[in-house]
Amino acid sequence: MSGAVSTIQKGIARTCIMGACLIVAGCGNSIVERQDEVVASALPYDSVPCDTLFMHRDTLAAQYGLPLDARPVFVRQPYGIGPLTPDVRSERRRKAEAARGEIDAMNRSLTRRKCVEPAPVLPQ
Repeated sequence: MSGAVSTIQKGIARTCIMGACLIVAGCGNSIVERQDEVVASALPYDSVPCDTLFMHRDTLAAQYGLPLDARPVFVRQPYGIGPLTPDVRSERRRKAEAARGEIDAMNRSLTRRKCVEPAPVLPQ
């Protein structure tokens, strides 16, 4: 009987330790915190000429294979768990998500300033 109790106690102790490690792993590296960082302000782009901003947006979208109307994507987390969930996305994925935020900010600036997208150049 004492062997069964010891096994149960070890299982409970392991579960508590794993839970504590998961909580600590999320601190400072949570997916919610990182997702909030990708939302960019459009104000810095207001001083960039429209044609330059279109070119920069198109280049960034092509670099990461994103659409020109890309917007940040937020992963839904259960209430209260998000800040404790560690961000395990790859570096490439994090950069692509950051690019989504930049593209969205550029589009907001272009829309607010009523910039007209240049017509595509057709090969002759």
